[in-house]
Amino acid sequence: MLRNSLSICRHKIMHQLLQLYSNLMPSPCLLCGVASSHSCLCDDCIKTLPKLGQTCPRCAHPLNHNAICGQCLSQAPEQDASFSLYHYLPPIDRLIADMKYYDNILLSKFFAQQMVVQLKDRPLPELLIPIPLHPRRLRQRGYNQSWALAQYLSKLLIIPTRHDILSRTRDTVAQTSLAYSQRKQNIKHSFSVKPITIPSHIALIDDVLTTGHTANVAAKALRKAGIQHIELWTIARTMRHH
Repeated sequence: MLRNSLSICRHKIMHQLLQLYSNLMPSPCLLCGVASSHSCLCDDCIKTLPKLGQTCPRCAHPLNHNAICGQCLSQAPEQDASFSLYHYLPPIDRLIADMKYYDNILLSKFFAQQMVVQLKDRPLPELLIPIPLHPRRLRQRGYNQSWALAQYLSKLLIIPTRHDILSRTRDTVAQTSLAYSQRKQNIKHSFSVKPITIPSHIALIDDVLTTGHTANVAAKALRKAGIQHIELWTIARTMRHH
């Protein structure tokens, strides 16, 4: 636990230093290279990003109308509501990979800013909880991209965030390396919740919603701890092919 806290503290200091630098110096757009003084992407490239339109409010799957989708009507996910901003398509997939595997702090800030534009008009939760990494994975990587995103969302929406409430208890194989049929079993019983008083309305924060198995298991653990209303906020949503 101490090593995890130190990793998070080091990452927080890096965020503060890079944020100070980015406020002083314009940076090139990560997609086209044009100088941008207010973001890591230029305005023209931001306009071309594949935003989601209407979605199922329960699972954020794209629809041509705002209504609960057929799958949620027959087998609803554990979370009560889901929000996602983009289709998981180029160039969003590459940008999220840069944020996730190369610790691109400016992208964490950018994605949070873009999400807040739509989130601020919704009834907001009382607490943000990032999907955690297993301690061994956190030591290897040195940071958690979901925690970084939650930190920026917390500042912009003025909602507290806690990284110590939800814990990863099993060091599972990466979900992206498994077939859909294997993912549910892989992530089963992988989370525990700290026995403390938690607000009744929370939002789980993650980067991408794919099969939803990870969020489902995390939400189920929180539900058992007494949480009444659980939302899932992600940067991007994959298309469902099953």
